[in-house]
Amino acid sequence: MSRSRIYKRLFIPYVLALLLGLGGAWLAATQLFSETLENRLHSQLAHTVELLANGSFPYTPRLLRRMSRLIRADIALLDASGRISVSTLASASTQNSVSTPASASTPGDERQALAPHLKTLVRDTVTGDERPATRRFKSGGHQYLLVWNTVPDSRDSRVKYIAAFSSLSDIQHTNQRIAMWLGAVALTGLLLLAWIGHRVSQSITLPIRELAQMASEIAVGNRDIRARIHRRDEIGDLARALNSMAIKLDDYDREIAEQSRMATLGQMTARIAHEIRNPLTAIKMQLQLLKETASAEHLPLLNSLLDETRRLELIVLSTLQHKKIATPVFSATSLNNLVEEIVQLLRLQFEHQDIELSLSLDAELPAVAVDRDMITQIILNLLLNAREELPDGGRIRISTGTTHGNDERQPDSVYFSVDDSGPGIAESHWRTLFTETTSNKPGGFGLGLRLCHELAELHHGHIRIEHSDLGGACFRVSLPLTEPPP
Repeated sequence: MSRSRIYKRLFIPYVLALLLGLGGAWLAATQLFSETLENRLHSQLAHTVELLANGSFPYTPRLLRRMSRLIRADIALLDASGRISVSTLASASTQNSVSTPASASTPGDERQALAPHLKTLVRDTVTGDERPATRRFKSGGHQYLLVWNTVPDSRDSRVKYIAAFSSLSDIQHTNQRIAMWLGAVALTGLLLLAWIGHRVSQSITLPIRELAQMASEIAVGNRDIRARIHRRDEIGDLARALNSMAIKLDDYDREIAEQSRMATLGQMTARIAHEIRNPLTAIKMQLQLLKETASAEHLPLLNSLLDETRRLELIVLSTLQHKKIATPVFSATSLNNLVEEIVQLLRLQFEHQDIELSLSLDAELPAVAVDRDMITQIILNLLLNAREELPDGGRIRISTGTTHGNDERQPDSVYFSVDDSGPGIAESHWRTLFTETTSNKPGGFGLGLRLCHELAELHHGHIRIEHSDLGGACFRVSLPLTEPPP
């Protein structure tokens, strides 16, 4: 309905303006052509009667006949009383007549009917001194143009007036033919211009209709729709603006969904942390009691379990108190030693799943100021993710090394990386891998890599994904050698 109203508002006034313009032009052209032909005939008749009245030609039937044929009009000579003395009309009322008709446009019967009235017409026309005189009259259903002039007394005492008249039928017929041709041309032009107007109107209304439908789709939640309008005008600008709006709304919806998901996960995490806090405290107390009575060979294992329990306590406490990651506590740490401790803790579990766990450590790797618990959490998350990518076994490699920076914005750094021989991750997912809580694992929340990203940023470092030479994915964490500011 809306498109129909816009189309009508554009197209109907345009067609009406064309009709008025072309109709006015047709009438003006037809009238102008008619007046031009009639003026030409009048000039021809006036010139003829003036030439005969003032010239030195003898008034012979032969001369009148030749002049009549030349101008295609009838000529009559009248005396002072208005009686026709000589004419090209074949009428019984004339004393001297020329038998050959001068104008084919004047039918024989009507030409003969003109003779009795010519005396009266000329007498009625003599109303002033203006010469030559002109009059239009109708006879036998046809219009005629009469032009006459006074003959000087010195020429011929028998002839007082010379009249020339011609039927306007030829001009009227010509006008009709011209009007028909001009009308056909005008109608053709009208149809052509109307078609052009229709196309122009559609070029405006159809894109507007498409954009209106797109806006309706966006309003009901379809954020994937895009306008396929590529124009360099206001409609193109509107299409690009709607496309941009759809993209921004899609990002906004994702952000809102992410915030809602994170809020739900935060509430759930706080509840879980509260529920496991008491059992975790009991486990820690039991381990401390076992440590007091344990033999020397079991002390390293118990100390490792107590360290992991303490780290879990810190995570639970941070979740309950702040619901966010705690501030890191930096201390000089050997990444090689930390990696070896974690591998020692997980090796049996990985071997049970037929996963070969190998190390490629830089022997000259310097110590770096990090929060030991946070870096441990990053390494554990990356190793557990790699293990889940190898349900049928495979290879995992942990590497460390040093990267030399170019300036203060890229200082020297150390890195550790985890490679696996799994199926890898499609590059289309790399951009949002560390920012969105998405997971393709059954029961997964997608928090692991996001947490690794946040922990790395707390150390003023970064994490990135690459293709691994083992065939799967490589997660590489870089940390600056300089101690981060407090």
